[in-house]
Amino acid sequence: MWNREYIKNYAKEFLRKHYWKAFLVCLIVSILSGGSNGGSSRHSERNYQEQTIYEFRDQTVFETNNPVINFSLRRLGRTPIFYLVWGSAAIVSIGLILLLITVGYNLEVGLKRFFLKGFKDDVNVRSLFSTFNSLEYFDIIKTQFLRSLYNLLWYFALIIPGIIKSYEYSMVPYILAEEPNLPSNEVIRRSIDMTDGHKWDMFVLDLSFIGWYILGLFFFGIGEIFVNPYKEATVAKLYNIISGNDEIDGMELLE
Repeated sequence: MWNREYIKNYAKEFLRKHYWKAFLVCLIVSILSGGSNGGSSRHSERNYQEQTIYEFRDQTVFETNNPVINFSLRRLGRTPIFYLVWGSAAIVSIGLILLLITVGYNLEVGLKRFFLKGFKDDVNVRSLFSTFNSLEYFDIIKTQFLRSLYNLLWYFALIIPGIIKSYEYSMVPYILAEEPNLPSNEVIRRSIDMTDGHKWDMFVLDLSFIGWYILGLFFFGIGEIFVNPYKEATVAKLYNIISGNDEIDGMELLE
């Protein structure tokens, strides 16, 4: 078993030297891939949008110049503005999904590569964008997309299996950071094998960051972006350990 305190202390030591570079790459990923802005703010925004949509739905003053369309819309209990709002929301959602696939997937792998190379004293922000090349780009997108699809299907089945599978697939971007051209199923299989027997401890490791994220909420969710480098460095160190790439004496990892 690996030692949670040791891993987190290693991450802290790394960030003492390179925090602002780590912060910058995490911030870029959050911005370019539509990162989290805090659960409470998203919930409030969603409630406002739903309220607005229902207000538009119940209004009857917005009509087209076509009486047939107007009659049909009245029969359906909807106004043109209602469909306009829903259509706009659908377009925005599709745009965000495309952004995630074409940019977010590769940025995620680049982020993991930044930390893995950083542990070897190659701390370079350019590592974040190193996956945007013809040799790696499409292989990474394919594997990351399959990972997301498999995980989504498990969540559709049941929530708990979906959570378990999310931990099984969690090492996929780290493996891709080191071997981006591996066949997709091989990458996913390796991640499953690598996390076997570690999923509960990984869950507890995630729980150990809750206090930091709660503290971030007091700053309207902005504080979360300052915690992300700590979390990313910790999980990257965990990957090095469970993948067998860690060069530290194994005795230091035992609980």
